[in-house]
Amino acid sequence: MNIWQVYKTTIIKNCSGNSAQLHGLPYWSNRLFATMMLYLFPLFLFALVPGVYMSIATNLYNLAFFDVFIVISIAASALLPGLSIRVRKAWFIGLLYTLAIGLLYYLGWYGPGLVYLLAITLFCLLIFHGEYPFFTVYVNTAICISVGICIHFHLLKNGISLQYTLGSWVAVSVNLVILCAVMAILLPMLFNGLQQSNNRYETVARATTDTIWDWDIANDAILYNYGMREIFGHQLNEVKNVSKWFKDKLHPTDLDLIIKQINKALKNGDTLLQLSYRFLCANGQYKHVFDRAFIVRAPATGTPIRVIGAMQDITRQKEEEQWLRITESALRYATDAVVIVEAEPNSMQQRKIVYVNEAFTYITGYSQQEVTETFIDILWGANNPLPDTGELIDTFERNGPFEVEVVNYKKNGERYWSSKSVSPVRDNTGKTTHWISIERDVTQLKEHISAVEKQNIQLKEIAWTQAHIVRAPVARIMGLADLLGDLLNHDPDATELVKFITVSALELDNIVREIIKKSE
Repeated sequence: MNIWQVYKTTIIKNCSGNSAQLHGLPYWSNRLFATMMLYLFPLFLFALVPGVYMSIATNLYNLAFFDVFIVISIAASALLPGLSIRVRKAWFIGLLYTLAIGLLYYLGWYGPGLVYLLAITLFCLLIFHGEYPFFTVYVNTAICISVGICIHFHLLKNGISLQYTLGSWVAVSVNLVILCAVMAILLPMLFNGLQQSNNRYETVARATTDTIWDWDIANDAILYNYGMREIFGHQLNEVKNVSKWFKDKLHPTDLDLIIKQINKALKNGDTLLQLSYRFLCANGQYKHVFDRAFIVRAPATGTPIRVIGAMQDITRQKEEEQWLRITESALRYATDAVVIVEAEPNSMQQRKIVYVNEAFTYITGYSQQEVTETFIDILWGANNPLPDTGELIDTFERNGPFEVEVVNYKKNGERYWSSKSVSPVRDNTGKTTHWISIERDVTQLKEHISAVEKQNIQLKEIAWTQAHIVRAPVARIMGLADLLGDLLNHDPDATELVKFITVSALELDNIVREIIKKSE
């Protein structure tokens, strides 16, 4: 058993070509060639024993040696490493031609020479998937003409030359060539139809960006299209044990649930199957997958035999949904009001509200249902004159973000100041589709600022009044001190007293000047 497994593995490896490409006629022709070589060599070996025995018994020692050489050469074409798939195929066909000609020469109609010539045409059409379909027809025709010439001029002394007349050979060879030509015409038509169907399948598969898969339940084999490699990074030839491979790629959290859903669908007679799970990529990351499948069942028993499905990568959709949930939560519970309006105004330059959050309701008193699909003008108040919106309209038309403070009115008619930070939302073409306004009630801030400004004005007035009123008597004191100093110039005590009065007046004057400077 181990010898057969090693032999099988070697043949499949050598004769399957590029196993990374698991679709199309080239792949299937290579698979067919590998299977052909896998079983032909044991069959040739089995037929070699009686063939050699009969050749030796009839004194055809050259034929016995020839048979052994052909079988060894066929084995070498399949087992020798390092050869390309096309070289192996050409070598194999060449050996078959050699075998057919040798059998014609030695055995004539007693041997399968003509059968081999017909079989070579069929083999070439299959393993070369219809390339150069009439090549073997031409070669067989040339062989038949050459044999006919040899029969006519008695150039051969064995086998076929003794069994056929020229007329009988022409009749036989014409039928052979006609059969070869019919196969060369019909089989390429079949191959072309299969190739077109495969091309349509590949085109649809690529257009949908889905990974198409076909699971043969009985043989536990699965085929994927190129999406498995291009989307998930796995090579198509790495899938061996399907059940184990698939389980290894499922996220551990999803494994039990997905396996239960699959088994339940297979047992309950369902024909449709939908799954949502995380699938492990070749780079070690998981992608979210939505998998839709059709279960093919045996008509008589209803036993599931195949499952054909399409894996859709919805990772970006899942991430966008998650981001939308986060964004919606942030908007809903934000302390600032969020208002989203359409960018395109109507004929009255009014823009429709499409969304407001809970903070907007808290500030204005309007619920989301009351303002959705209405115009932003509702905040200007029903009984109040509309403000001059010309400057605001010009700002919108520039399609850039801006900040503005305006007076709005609540549902109960209360007036309040709103500070708005407005930004455009653009589509893929750069066109503005909506405006998002982040709004805050700044009424208390405005009132506080107004109160502070009034207080500052009052303080400036007080400072100015104090400075100018106080400085006048200070100036008079300084003048009087100068006069008193001149009168009491000869009295030392009086002079010292006047000096103290002058210094104090100067200090008071400097203080008044500082007050004036700060008030300015």
